Amino acid sequence: MRSTRAGRLPPASSRSIVNTYVARMASQLPEDFTFATLVPWDSPHKPDRLITPDTAHAGHWDAREIASLVSGCSCLLVPCTLETKYEKRMIQSLLQQIEPNSDLCVALLQLLEIPGDMSKEYVEMVMARHDVLLTLGADVVILDPSDDQDRLYAELDQERTWLDANVQHAQCMIDESADAKLQAALEYHHELLWESMPKAMMHALPPVNHNLVETATSVGDYRLMHRLSTVSGNVIFARRSEVEEVVLKVYDKSDYVTAGDVENIDRELRILRGELRHPHIVQCMCVLHSFSRVYLALQVGGKKNLSQHLLNQPGYRLDLQDAVDCTAQIAGALAFCHSRNIVHRQVSLDHVVVDDQSETSFCRLVDFSAATRCVESTPSTTLCGGLPCIAPEMVLEASYFAKPADCWSLGVVLLEAVGGMGSMRQAVGWPDDAELEPAAARTRNFFSCDGSHARAMAVMGGVRSHAVLTRLSGLLEPEPAARAVAGSPFQAS
Repeated sequence: MRSTRAGRLPPASSRSIVNTYVARMASQLPEDFTFATLVPWDSPHKPDRLITPDTAHAGHWDAREIASLVSGCSCLLVPCTLETKYEKRMIQSLLQQIEPNSDLCVALLQLLEIPGDMSKEYVEMVMARHDVLLTLGADVVILDPSDDQDRLYAELDQERTWLDANVQHAQCMIDESADAKLQAALEYHHELLWESMPKAMMHALPPVNHNLVETATSVGDYRLMHRLSTVSGNVIFARRSEVEEVVLKVYDKSDYVTAGDVENIDRELRILRGELRHPHIVQCMCVLHSFSRVYLALQVGGKKNLSQHLLNQPGYRLDLQDAVDCTAQIAGALAFCHSRNIVHRQVSLDHVVVDDQSETSFCRLVDFSAATRCVESTPSTTLCGGLPCIAPEMVLEASYFAKPADCWSLGVVLLEAVGGMGSMRQAVGWPDDAELEPAAARTRNFFSCDGSHARAMAVMGGVRSHAVLTRLSGLLEPEPAARAVAGSPFQAS
């Protein structure tokens, strides 16, 4: 496991450049400046104001550490070389965890190892990496930053001034071009998309409430507490009272501009607020619809998803009985959906939330944004989800049947919970930056071989269980027609 993780990290020379820079500058800069390194700190003396990935789980940030260190901070400096894709992923992950509506300036500092021969190829490589950094969404990107305090101040100030000027210039151009006819067209489009069409055809989406008050800290009667780290976009933990808590899933209308986009939101609402009343499916409590956003107020199913929960467990896995119990709960929820001809199409570790406050964990299935109604004889063509849980036929075939695809994904959840998170990737042998199609082909070929399910379950920690192996073999069956249905592997024998 260690060598695989180390293979993702930047080379030692790159880490040395970053550590040297941070060690030198941390002592020069005032207390409202904080550094972040993209790999765990391995030098003897760690600066006080330094955010690093969790050393126990390299590649994952500690949200509490980030919140603590950026509180009262005016600038977060992230030195890097961008020699590996790992660094890009870590920057994206860090930026996603910075609290919304923050005045914090995030600056990416591109450090260089100047060679003796400044070749054309080297310059092109540096500029290519710089172009990538510019696309990641930080406030400031500085190429070859100074290691002198005053000069670094000047560079940061210059870049922020340039950024503000560009924003103002772009806004002026928009204002000048948005004449009365264009503005009228935009208003008509908004009214048609979000008021007239839902009123006529999409009855799950309530009318726009033009009196709904939205601020940086509240929406209607709900106080916004903090953003949750999810793969499903903008999700915020909120309270209406000390005892009433919800999770607000936020749809910003500026990102949804077609009739199909609005229909997808309405379909999710119809499914969640219709007949899916099940203890292991997160319920939609109500919908708030403002002029600019749609808020789904969802039941709080747990503070962590299963992926985050596994990261805190020894060996990144649950004990056998807990793993079977948790997966059985989701199997029951999925079987309930399938009995009503509803398919989820994105079953994964990220879409299972865990309430672990009692002796036994209570799991719920979340995020029905890709869910739809299906007819047994009608195949689907929409690609949903991703590695490691996506069914191979969803990627490799022109069409697929969604219920068996859900059951494959359920099998991957069981495998990762029992064997350890990362079991599928290690067993099949994907690279870290695996593309979907070759990974799906390797997965189907792997599980077509005798003994593959036992090898996958044992690859990380030597886990063995005949009962679990039987369930895995039924769900992770490469041939969809022969695959077990959602509830059957977990029914009492």
